[in-house]
Amino acid sequence: MKGCDMMHENFLVPTGSIIKEYLEEYGITQKELAERIGSSEKHISNVLKGNNRLTEEFALKLEKVLTNVPASYWLNYEAKYREQLAREEELSRAQNWDLRELAKRFRFKEVFKGLDISLAEQAIEMLKLLKISDYGSFDSVYGKLAVDFMEDGGEKEAIAIWLSMCEAEVEIQNDEIDDVTYKETNLRQNLRKFKLLACNNKTDSSINSCRKLCNKLGIYLVFCEPITNSKVRGALTSYKGHPAIYLSGRFKSHAHTWFALAHEIGHLLLHYSKTDVILSYEEDDGSKEQQANQFARDFFVDAAQYAEFSKKTKYTADEIRKFAKGQSILPEFVVAMLQHDKKIEYNQFNHI
Repeated sequence: MKGCDMMHENFLVPTGSIIKEYLEEYGITQKELAERIGSSEKHISNVLKGNNRLTEEFALKLEKVLTNVPASYWLNYEAKYREQLAREEELSRAQNWDLRELAKRFRFKEVFKGLDISLAEQAIEMLKLLKISDYGSFDSVYGKLAVDFMEDGGEKEAIAIWLSMCEAEVEIQNDEIDDVTYKETNLRQNLRKFKLLACNNKTDSSINSCRKLCNKLGIYLVFCEPITNSKVRGALTSYKGHPAIYLSGRFKSHAHTWFALAHEIGHLLLHYSKTDVILSYEEDDGSKEQQANQFARDFFVDAAQYAEFSKKTKYTADEIRKFAKGQSILPEFVVAMLQHDKKIEYNQFNHI
């Protein structure tokens, strides 16, 4: 028997059961083991049954008797076995929670779609996602989100889940940027590059290129599907000391995606703080949102020239294309702005 190869994968067997196998191999009885390590037979029996925890002192004594197996092996096995017991006990306790109410409140069906795990397991996984140890802590940790709510704003739970899912995606979607320092001046100097990337009408490709540029500037960029009733377009926060822009993709068009991104860049340049989370809702008219909206508009078009162009009462596709060309943007950006400003109907010019 090779001692250090005996680690059981699921750790359901008490450490004492493994010790018994070694004792049999060495031809040592429990009584003899008690004599060799200077312990009572009762204590030895309780350790072997798993009733008593295997201590560091016991492991050090044991390695002097079972000389091929170091104390570290027994201690590592015992720790993992006890962890497994704790997880089983936690899952058992979770069975007594109001799982149906938790599932409804925290969107289990939406978040864990396609995963074959029980409601109790989903409840525990949600705690991990939210980085809280119990649901009683949720309001104290995430209550501050309510400060930013509009009257018809999103639900606190949905927003918290979406933010947590975004954070979980940061290192998956982005390159490592620990050694890159974000500087506002660098971002401002590269704004034209972002606008050029927006002219690639293949959204996924343009956003991937945008993410690479963001990473070079010390910024994280994450896209994460929205959670029902979150009503969040995007967010600006920090991750490991770097600015992090999260986008929900609520609006599927290329223009709206890029307007949302430009909006968050505006927040980054105008309002960024490492300790704050700025949430952008669908129809928030707060001062910071107005400033970020104006930044996004100015990012794509010259304000004075657009103001003059938008005085028209009727438009043709050719006129829109000509104006867009003069602004070095795709026509759909002009269409989106005219629709937003109610200069044209939402079903007009979507083909150009």
